Amino acid sequence: MRGSVHIPLDDLSSTTIHTGRQVICLEGVTAVWCRLLDVSPYAPARYREAAAGHYQAFLRLFEHLSVRVMNPPLREATGFTKVLHAVTMAAIGGWQVPRTCLTSNPDEARAFIADCPQGVIFKGSSATKTFAQVYEASHEALLDRLGRVPVLFQERIAGPDVRVHTVGDQAFGEAIHSPEIDYRTAVHVNDYRPITLPDSVVRGCARLTTHTGLPLLGVDFKIDEATGEWYFLEANAMPCFEGYDRRAAGAITAAMADWLAPAVAG
Repeated sequence: MRGSVHIPLDDLSSTTIHTGRQVICLEGVTAVWCRLLDVSPYAPARYREAAAGHYQAFLRLFEHLSVRVMNPPLREATGFTKVLHAVTMAAIGGWQVPRTCLTSNPDEARAFIADCPQGVIFKGSSATKTFAQVYEASHEALLDRLGRVPVLFQERIAGPDVRVHTVGDQAFGEAIHSPEIDYRTAVHVNDYRPITLPDSVVRGCARLTTHTGLPLLGVDFKIDEATGEWYFLEANAMPCFEGYDRRAAGAITAAMADWLAPAVAG
């Protein structure tokens, strides 16, 4: 609502950001922690266009700066569609994914559901945040709506969730036992426990950070409680890590600072 931004296209390092209270010159910046949010839809009308322009400009600016950036916001594009993202990232990590059907065909959905004796969960298929739900008989009447919008169905994996935060080549894992199919919807009832990660998971997560060019990732898995097998779900390029970090006594933010520190020291 105040200040200005100046981005010389021939010298991005000379970018200056006037906040209204201070001036930030990027030529004096050696590392950036980037967590951009598009606030333009919620801005007062007279600021909306400028807010949208600043957001789009910063998206591109932080992709091309020569300093360390955690995380360049446009770097990992597969997250805009969940199925492409899952199969691409799983192949890099060397993991399996739950059986999946993305469809707008009601009959195809019915056939997939019938072929999953352990049950099915469903959720949205885009980058827009949605919550997983268990498919129940009462949802049968809704399947004919699929012609209007595709839905992602997955074979249900019964067992704990695991969130792994990777920071460079470091990985911090936490197992989550929840009474809800999507633990994010439960409050004050989940059981969070540190977990020792298999070497295959640690190595696979390190490959993801190298491949994507994103030093910070929130990587989600399910463990089949019957077989002990791990299934990859997704790798969030803008993970909300604060709660996990508090339970880990600040280990995640300490690793982030260490990743950024060499640029400062240099």
